[in-house]
Amino acid sequence: MKDSVVRGCLLQLLYERRSEDSIPFGQGEQAVPPPGGINHRDWLRAVAQLSEYHLIDWTPLEDKSGMGQLSGFAKINDFGVEVLEGGVASPIQISIDERRRTSVPRREQAPIATSTQHQQMITDALEKVITAINKPMCRSRRKLKRKLCCEDCWVAKQRLAY
Repeated sequence: MKDSVVRGCLLQLLYERRSEDSIPFGQGEQAVPPPGGINHRDWLRAVAQLSEYHLIDWTPLEDKSGMGQLSGFAKINDFGVEVLEGGVASPIQISIDERRRTSVPRREQAPIATSTQHQQMITDALEKVITAINKPMCRSRRKLKRKLCCEDCWVAKQRLAY
């Protein structure tokens, strides 16, 4: 199997498990074995390459066997997530098997939904202000209404800031 495909499988696995703590790789009992069709040495080489290009955070364990075996813990970092989601170009070739892609929503979609909610809140507040200004009523009542609506806008802006 091509190295770029092995790297893609590994990055996809770490992406799918990104909510977990660091995941063990290598020789330990808890270590994640390579998927079918990928040999163990290629799997660990992909770990080393993704770490070298800063797509994952890698914490190595000391090799007590004296045989130079690679073991440690990996976790996808923000840069790896951005690369996988297509937000930035990868510094190393990675091929993602589209059949393995998960239906996990992309991270940048969440702020868009949040932004739309905030925009709607501001739009609603502004519509209240416009309605209050255009509505014929006594002067003191209109002033009070404008003041309340402006306070709603101010509150909405404060929520956007956080």
